[in-house]
Amino acid sequence: MMNGEEYLSSLRSMKTVVYINGDVVRDYYNHPVMKPAVNTLKATYDLASDPELDHELHSLIVTDSDLTNGRINRFLKIIRSQDDLLARMKLQRAMMRYTGGCFGGRCVAGAVIHALWSVTYEVDHENGGKTSYHEKFRNYMKMAQEKDLAISGNITDAKGDRSLPPHRQADPDLFMRIVEKNKDGIIVNGAKLQQSGAPVAHERLVVPTTALGPDDEAYAVAFAVPGDAAGVIHVNDSACVNAKFEAMESEDIGNAAFGMHQSAHILFDRVFVPWDRVFLCGEWKASRDMVHRFSDYQRFASSACRCGYIDLCIGAASAMADYNGVAGKAHIHEKLVDMSVDSETLYGLVAGSAALSTATASGVPLPETLVINAAKLYMNQAILRTGQSLAEIGGGILVTRPSSRDLKIPKVGDLLLKYHQGRKGVDVEDRLKMARLSESLSGLSSATPILSVIAAGPPATQRLNFRLMTNFKRDRKAAERLAGISDQEIETKERS
Repeated sequence: MMNGEEYLSSLRSMKTVVYINGDVVRDYYNHPVMKPAVNTLKATYDLASDPELDHELHSLIVTDSDLTNGRINRFLKIIRSQDDLLARMKLQRAMMRYTGGCFGGRCVAGAVIHALWSVTYEVDHENGGKTSYHEKFRNYMKMAQEKDLAISGNITDAKGDRSLPPHRQADPDLFMRIVEKNKDGIIVNGAKLQQSGAPVAHERLVVPTTALGPDDEAYAVAFAVPGDAAGVIHVNDSACVNAKFEAMESEDIGNAAFGMHQSAHILFDRVFVPWDRVFLCGEWKASRDMVHRFSDYQRFASSACRCGYIDLCIGAASAMADYNGVAGKAHIHEKLVDMSVDSETLYGLVAGSAALSTATASGVPLPETLVINAAKLYMNQAILRTGQSLAEIGGGILVTRPSSRDLKIPKVGDLLLKYHQGRKGVDVEDRLKMARLSESLSGLSSATPILSVIAAGPPATQRLNFRLMTNFKRDRKAAERLAGISDQEIETKERS
């Protein structure tokens, strides 16, 4: 297995074409908007190669392969059992808790790999041995394990008019398609959009994005190419959050090392794929199972991942409450408990989908569909609730703090530190650092959501008004009368 430095060296040796903000960037792995994604994938290599970094994560990330009979990174392991599913779930949560960043350059591939592993096995069986897709894919995965490659799973097509199937689109390239076949392989055109961590992985593993019909045969294609194959072009996303990584000091970014989701649009311009890397070629009926299985596996991974994210938010909220001097307040404890309930409920749903999994003919288990879809729906709301709770506990400082440059202004910097004190004994700069991390984790980096929560007093102060001004005595008296308890009994109880 590679270590982190060897992973970086492998990226440098590739000739991957990456555009960032309109410019082609040769050393994209060093670019400010790309570096967090590189660091996050690098961590998956460092943790595997050095148990001293984190013993728990090392034990989760290193496992045995039944393809190579050697030790491999779990991100490349073929899942064969419920225990494998649970181990992958634990890894996703722990990795997120360790980095707080997206490791989509390896994570998404797990969903593509297992969907494709099971589907190719079934296609070959249905074809009576006339095709050998599964054997080719097995050889590909053995090679990837031996070389310890990061694989980017690619599924989302451009799609064009969503009401039309691929073969009826105005432009036939709006879904990935085969444009030519020859004795050596196929040539494909198309795009895979918003692919997480794609430029920082070694391989692009491509599968259909939707269930196909009999007229969509040219679109029923699955294949793998190196990230620097001729005709493969990456265009980095332009999320607003990217700007802070280019414009701000690292001290002002809450999680500068890992803290940004990175994705890219991958353009395939007449890309040649040799036959030994073609895993579906016209088998349109297989696309339905392919998409369904990918979706459930990816929901499994992302839901487990967000448990670790909520864990981080709990930690940041707890620290902010302590630094602000309100750690002992009842309403703070209530919010922290609610966040923990969300994290563990979500984790339980993911675990339940593994416990109720069913095996495919290939031996790969599939998470139980309804349970893992329930987990994903629960996750959506849990993340929003968590972000708001973190903002409520942290306060307006999450978005109104001074910059690290301001703190260096003679005299003014000292005054800013003086007026940003929290609880006695807490270093002011530590409070500011945690505020930056909390802003990033909350997902509310636009000032408006946090200020809307905090301006004119946080929700706890509005609730206090209700505790002080609601006439609880009147309401209880009305209820007791309705229950048939006399005024005399009420007065006796009140005196006692």
